[in-house]
Amino acid sequence: MNKLARDRRFGRIREIGCLCCRRKGWWNAPDVHHLNLDEHAGQLRLGDEQTIGLCIWHHRNQPLAPFTEAQCRRILGPSLPGEPIKFREEFGADQALLAWQDELIADHERAVIGRAA
Repeated sequence: MNKLARDRRFGRIREIGCLCCRRKGWWNAPDVHHLNLDEHAGQLRLGDEQTIGLCIWHHRNQPLAPFTEAQCRRILGPSLPGEPIKFREEFGADQALLAWQDELIADHERAVIGRAA
């Protein structure tokens, strides 16, 4: 993926927000999370086209201010590093999240093009 395509994808991910928070009816600013081979942290990181948006809670297990860790868990669900099995049970496997992210990006770009026309 070239730099222009990567920057465009990452920009769209940041505009769309965290996928998991979106499922819960919230919008939170996301980190760009690179998926890993076989869904295991520490494994080979897949390319820039294999990325999804996760907020600091879902991506890094860092509570969103002003909430505590327990409140984030109760309101937003499990985080990927804190409870990877429960995270995937609730939000889906990496490839399902990636497919949804790609769909949201495509919808977002169609909307942007529609406003420009």
